[in-house]
Amino acid sequence: MDTELKAAAPPLTVSREELLVAGSDAHFRQLVHRLLAYASSLEAIRASLGEIIGLSAVQYTILICIAHLQGEHGIGVKAIADHLSYTGAFVTIETGKLATLGLVEKRQNPGDKRRVLLTVTARARALLSELAPAQRRVNDTLFQTLSADEYRHLCTLVETLLPDARNAQALAEFLSETNQKTEHTA
Repeated sequence: MDTELKAAAPPLTVSREELLVAGSDAHFRQLVHRLLAYASSLEAIRASLGEIIGLSAVQYTILICIAHLQGEHGIGVKAIADHLSYTGAFVTIETGKLATLGLVEKRQNPGDKRRVLLTVTARARALLSELAPAQRRVNDTLFQTLSADEYRHLCTLVETLLPDARNAQALAEFLSETNQKTEHTA
């Protein structure tokens, strides 16, 4: 008997018609894998830029965030955590390390004595000024193929997709927790 065995197609990973092409989720999966590859490159870039000034990737990211968002009075831990999708506890630990390195100053928030406001120090500003030429070269290369219109469109897409990503993350975490509870009670 000459029976040809066909591999069963894996189950669809999306169900929205907008995400399927000819009933297949192959393009969707390729998009996700490309986004993961891009995110991996961003992580490696962040680590390399941080290394140039003696910081970890996370410390570099938080320092840059503070420098750009501190305004006149400083920025709170919660605002940084929300902006970067980190936990407040994690930001507190990492900003403590940056303060120990003399790169971040913490002062009491006059509007809420229980909270602190963070600003970068003169030393941090000097390090970031030294790093800026490398950042410009890397960032220009990172988006070198985009036109101005494409860049603006990408910015809009990312702003639109970020809340969806956060909602999907919360759903995935919930499903994981639910699955773990089910396994432990079975």
